[in-house]
Amino acid sequence: MVAVGVADVLRVIAITAFAGGTSFLGIWISRKTTFSEDHILAITAFGAGILISAAIFSMVIEAEKNIGIIATLFAFMGGAIIFTIANMIAEKKGGGAGILLGIGLESIPESLAIGAAIASGPYLALSLLIGIQNVSEGIASYREMMTGKTAFSDNPEKVFAATAVISAIPVLLGLVGLFYLQGMKEVIAYILAISAGGIFYMLHYDMIPKAHKDRKWLPTFGAVLGFIIGFAIVRVVGG
Repeated sequence: MVAVGVADVLRVIAITAFAGGTSFLGIWISRKTTFSEDHILAITAFGAGILISAAIFSMVIEAEKNIGIIATLFAFMGGAIIFTIANMIAEKKGGGAGILLGIGLESIPESLAIGAAIASGPYLALSLLIGIQNVSEGIASYREMMTGKTAFSDNPEKVFAATAVISAIPVLLGLVGLFYLQGMKEVIAYILAISAGGIFYMLHYDMIPKAHKDRKWLPTFGAVLGFIIGFAIVRVVGG
């Protein structure tokens, strides 16, 4: 374990709390605000665009710099397989559990990487992108979790409680990364590539089909806007 300062610990907590906790914020917004179906689809597509930018510019490209293209591609494929298995397990438990698992699982590798790299700060952009996307995901997910027969039985309190627990996981993992993964560039690169593969699986299995099921222009431009904003954040903030 490397020596870390109080400032580093507080920085990790703040960044990972934002990255993970915004899904809880999105669910709260969705409960308090009535969104039309078109708006939900556009919000979902916007989140997909954000995630595409995050996966490409803050994960795959960064991973390739440290482990090379072949290892990056294999890790990327491994992440897609992991998410496939996790999704199959979650679907057996009910739709709501699957959505919640998607929110929680994708935050695990990013949180480790953020914690590990916090001293040099190259993953601030990644945490911002994940945090912004989780707001849109929370907004879109709440309606689905409360519609029909899910693991939450149309109980808002269960949704809030489960999401609050998952929102705390990135903080814990960020601290693990801070204390145990600093300087381990290759390990962090594999974590990023695996995460990117999982994100692309989730995007094409769930988010993109839902957002474009009615083939309307608004969700398409939502995705375009999300990608542009994500790319701009990476370039402005760095890493």
